[in-house]
Order: sequence, then structure tokens, then C-alpha cells
Amino acid sequence: MNPVAILLLAVIIGISAVATGWRLLFQLCWLLLAVLIFSYLWSRIAFWRLSILREIPELRLQVGQTLREWLVLRNPSFLPKLWIEVRDGGTLPNRQVGSVLSIPSRAERRWRRRTLCTARGLYHLGPLTISASDPFGLFTREIEAGERFDLLVYPQIVELREFPLPALELPGGTVTRRRSFQSTPNVTTVRDYLPGDSLNRVSWRATAHHQKLMVKEFDLDPVADVWIVLDLDRRLHAPKATPDRSVEPDGRRHYLNSSVEYSVTIAATVASYMLERGRSVGLLTWSGERQVLPPERGSRQLWKILEVLAVAHESQTPPLRDVLASHQQFFAGNHSLLVITPDITGRWLSGVDLAPGYNAPVTAIFVDARSFDSRLPLLRPDGAGRTGRLREFWVRNGDDIRDRLESGVDSRAVVVAEGRGGVR
Repeated sequence: MNPVAILLLAVIIGISAVATGWRLLFQLCWLLLAVLIFSYLWSRIAFWRLSILREIPELRLQVGQTLREWLVLRNPSFLPKLWIEVRDGGTLPNRQVGSVLSIPSRAERRWRRRTLCTARGLYHLGPLTISASDPFGLFTREIEAGERFDLLVYPQIVELREFPLPALELPGGTVTRRRSFQSTPNVTTVRDYLPGDSLNRVSWRATAHHQKLMVKEFDLDPVADVWIVLDLDRRLHAPKATPDRSVEPDGRRHYLNSSVEYSVTIAATVASYMLERGRSVGLLTWSGERQVLPPERGSRQLWKILEVLAVAHESQTPPLRDVLASHQQFFAGNHSLLVITPDITGRWLSGVDLAPGYNAPVTAIFVDARSFDSRLPLLRPDGAGRTGRLREFWVRNGDDIRDRLESGVDSRAVVVAEGRGGVR
């Protein structure tokens, strides 16, 4: 009941008691006033000596991993906390945001939460909002505690045993050696040890010969850098599958029913696969604004790529052909190009041909958007736009990314079927 209503009722009963002199009305009026005063004082001391301990959760996770959180509320006072509601503001999907606890005197309560991360993106957690009430529920007091945290969920990475992306062998006699800060099979020379050099680069044979610490220097492997071009043109993508094209959710494959999630997951998977094998990988995509990561090696480059992909989304972008043509200076030279796109026509390949002297192999992973949304325009592969150096992979809604990429099947011979919604 509303405290104001109880107060008005007590006033009315008090006036009636004075007018009639009836003792029972006086007692009822004083009882209502006592309840109001007791409830108010209880709500004022509800947080007295209450302590809150919250562990800072891991703030970098991947789709498919679990966010683990725990909260401890301690009540060292002799007064019990009969009704404590804890609400944790946040934007992470499927996360339990509230709980009601009762804490006896000189006791504590633990609140543990586990949330499966099912969608990539940038989310916030907290702050905590703690509410307490009196035993009659007349007065409620609310405080905020804790900080607000930003949680970045990286896209899912599918483990590949092999992915037949062609490597470009650089022509002998024309290789420009570039010094590498990572260990590679190509040891070129040794030099004196300098402070900061890693011990795994020490050449013990040269050290024994020169009687002083000597370290090895490496050159990059003579294979092509890999450029991943991720096409997120909203005019061709299906962010969510329509009911007629939707497939049954799968707890292992969080990319289902979205051509955008398929594309981003494929980009993260291929980048991880190539970087683990010592290749130098770069990323070009357009998500609201242009995102360019020059080719580099190592785990640090993988985290850079995953940070971009975590928040990538479909947007109004220039046509893929124009994007490739305007960035041809990145691809000219010794580079292998991987394009992930829903544009199955292949006409965008002419944007790569503008690069003078560019003869490197091009791999295209076509994500058939009509298998996600039958309302999208039907695109037909343009055989005239293909070249002999183009290797193609096809992915449709419901496909397993591992199976499609490991198969190594060159799917140029495709059947376009309107009734089936695209390529099959």
C-alpha cells in the first residue's frame, strides 16, 4: 500500500477518534503511525554495514565462451536484510540481470552467474542497482554500486585442419628481403646480443665460436601476404534469415541464419588459420567507415583483426568493384587476395584487374544471401567475368563452415534455382 494512503487513513481515523472518543480508533491510529515510522526507519538502515564485493569479470571473450561473474553481499550487523534486490544493468543478450536475496544477520550471500556469449559485439556490464525494502513493503531505498565495464565479444573461430588457399611463390632473383621481428625458418645472419633480445633467438653455436652471446636474425618467408577483403554491403546481405529460409539453431554454430555472421566468422577463421601458419595477413572492410589493417604476422595481428570484426556490421558501402579498384595499391605486388562477399556475379573481379601487373591468385568465398532471405534479388554467376586464377567456395545458410572450407571443392559448376533460393 502507498505510505501516503496509510498516512491519510491514520489522519481520518484520528479525527474520528477525537470526534467519537472511541478508544479502539485511537489505538488503530497510533498503530498505523507506528507502522509508518518503523517501516521508514527500517528502510533508512537497510544498507547499514552492508558490503558488496564484485569480481571484475574477463572482458575479452569469444562467441561460444561463457562469461562468469560472482557477487558477494555481506551483512556483519545484527539486523537481518529481509529483502535485497540486486539488478545489474547491461546489454549482453540472455544475461540474468536481477535477483532477490535475503541475508540473515552476520551472514553473506553469493550470487553466481554464467552467461553464454552467443553474439559478437561491444556490450556493457553494470553498474549494480541495489534496492531494499521494509518488511511491509511501504518504503524502498535504492543505491548504485560498482563500475560499468565494457565487454568485447570476438567472433567465433572455427578450427580448420586445412584450407587450400593458394600461396604465391615469389620469383627467384626478385625477392626484396624484409627483416622479421618473429622467428621464421629463414636465418640470414647473426649479430651481437643486445638488451631486450629474446633468448630463443640466441645462436648457441655462434656464441661458442665467438665467446660472446650472438643472436640470429630472420627474413620473412618468400610467400605472399594474404589480404582478406570482407564485403559488408547491406544491399546484398541478409542480417537475419526469413522464416522460410531459417534453419534450426545449433549451439555449436552461432553464425547460422545470418549472412553477415557467416561472412565475419569466415574472415576470423581464415585469418586465424593463416596467422597460425606463419603467414602475414591484412584486412580490408567497410563497416560504417573504412577499416584497413596492413599485413602483419603473429598473435597480436589476430587480436587486431578480431577487434575490428567484433563490431563490424553491414552498412552502406561503395560497390565491391570500386573498393578493390580504389585500393589496388595494396594488392599490387606479392599478395594473395581472399574476398568474402555475397556478390556471386563475380563482376567485381575487374576491380582487381586494374592493378598493373597483378597476377596473383584470387580466392572468393561466396556467401549466397538468397539462402538466408528469399526477398533479395536473384544473382547469377557471370561466367564471362571469371578468370583462370579465381578459386571459388560457396556457402549457404545451414552449411558448416569447416566442411565448406576444408573440402577444397571448386564450385564453378553451379546450378541457379529460383525455387531453391540461389546456388545449390
